[in-house]
Amino acid sequence: MDLDTPIPAPIFANKPFKLSYLRFASFIIIAAILALFLVSHKSPRQPDPIPFFRTASFDYFKHFEGHQDCGVVSTEIYQPPIGTFRYCKSRAVLLEALTGGGRHGFDTPFFPNGCHYRWLTTAEICMVLERFDAVIFLGDTMVHSIYSAFNILLRENVALGALKQWEMSDSERGACRCDNQFAKGECARFAVTSNEEVARNDGGRHSSPYFCDRTVHTYSPLTASPSTPSHETLKTLIQTLPQTYKPIPIIHSLSLGTSLSYTAATSSMDEWLSFFDSLNRKLPFLWLGPAAAGHLKPPALILGQGNNALWHFNVEMGKEARAREMEVLGMYNATLQASSWDGTGYGARVALMQAMMVINWLSRLETT
Repeated sequence: MDLDTPIPAPIFANKPFKLSYLRFASFIIIAAILALFLVSHKSPRQPDPIPFFRTASFDYFKHFEGHQDCGVVSTEIYQPPIGTFRYCKSRAVLLEALTGGGRHGFDTPFFPNGCHYRWLTTAEICMVLERFDAVIFLGDTMVHSIYSAFNILLRENVALGALKQWEMSDSERGACRCDNQFAKGECARFAVTSNEEVARNDGGRHSSPYFCDRTVHTYSPLTASPSTPSHETLKTLIQTLPQTYKPIPIIHSLSLGTSLSYTAATSSMDEWLSFFDSLNRKLPFLWLGPAAAGHLKPPALILGQGNNALWHFNVEMGKEARAREMEVLGMYNATLQASSWDGTGYGARVALMQAMMVINWLSRLETT
């Protein structure tokens, strides 16, 4: 062909056809961009099974009973993701991020490492719990504190939500309010240990009913292994539950209650894995590593229960739990720069954060 010969115009040079072609091309481009956006925001392994709302920066506890008296402000405990920081895409990534996170200063909000967890509304927590026949907390004082905070969230009561206030006198209710639910030993005897206790007594003047109460949850104390009395209690509980496809998650730990005994901890893992396996139910396990030692830990306890001992226990028991196919959530980093009244126990702010971490794990569990 002669290079000077004009090339015939293609058919799409025709104006009406050209407009149609451009509209079609624009549609294809927009559709491709939307598809890429959706794919990039969806975990290829495990999307959220619950439709959560994006957490906003507001005071979550402003409508909770005792909010003003107790001075618990959610923005001092939790800050939502900012900038490029995003929510964790899978359960495994979530646990790794929570275990490896930290605080940017003493008593500042905890931030996971690499991705964030959600601070769920009470209604969303109820949606999570609806996916299970029961939730069982099994362990020593740290697990008890987390279960107490779990009750505070579900009862929307930061003043006395962890306690059986209907059994308490006016003076006892005054003495055990707010952080004293966790700090005062004389208040521990009033601690709620199951939702059934509250359900039976939610009509009185000094009670605080649950926001939702269709899923059984309970705490069983452990101070040793074996713990035979707890077997019968939990076996009876599980046998009364409906035989459904729904799992029964177990939140388990044993650390300072046995002075960081490696033998007692691994024995407890084996004991409860064997016990629950015999019940022929789907029972996902979460092992909780111990909290760090606070700066008020008595000198006599530093050698055996100081941060060096706690860290090594945390690492080794995490390995043992994973070897038994238990999932692991470490609490050492989450408590390392938090206030403790005695070097061992922590108050409501830490317990609420820990409870929300556990709820995030629950929200990612498969139910089939």
